[in-house]
Amino acid sequence: MNDGTVDRISGALGLLVSVAYVLHARSIEDSMLADAVGAAGVPIGVGVMLGLASLALFLKSWGHAQTEPAHEAQEAGASANPRAMAAGLLAILALYVSLLPVLGYVVSIGLLIGAVAGFAGARKPVSVFICMVVTGPLLWLMFDWALEIRLPVGLWPQWLGR
Repeated sequence: MNDGTVDRISGALGLLVSVAYVLHARSIEDSMLADAVGAAGVPIGVGVMLGLASLALFLKSWGHAQTEPAHEAQEAGASANPRAMAAGLLAILALYVSLLPVLGYVVSIGLLIGAVAGFAGARKPVSVFICMVVTGPLLWLMFDWALEIRLPVGLWPQWLGR
């Protein structure tokens, strides 16, 4: 099975799971203590993000033919020692957690995405950079602005004199 077929199957399954997840999340009842977002707000947001990522994967699979053999695609990070991979990812996560209070969510999540992509062997630096720059603000819009779930801003307000 080539990479395009795997991406199509994964994207389709992800879409099915995301729809089921959102439908299930919508059935969560609010309590008397619920805020404007409600108990289902975050799970629905996660389901929508899963659906968008799955749709992007599905559409990407039709965009261009995958000519690279599967064994060559695994050279970068997938064939490494699983314990070393886990330790590396744990170190990246620890760095993210330590930077979050200082740099805030938007910058820290972008750096996390770039570090994980680089560690996993991403081959297109421009795509990784675009993902780093776009993901933080999009997640901020979804959680902080739309759902009114406050995310850490870091020390930027102090540094900028606000």
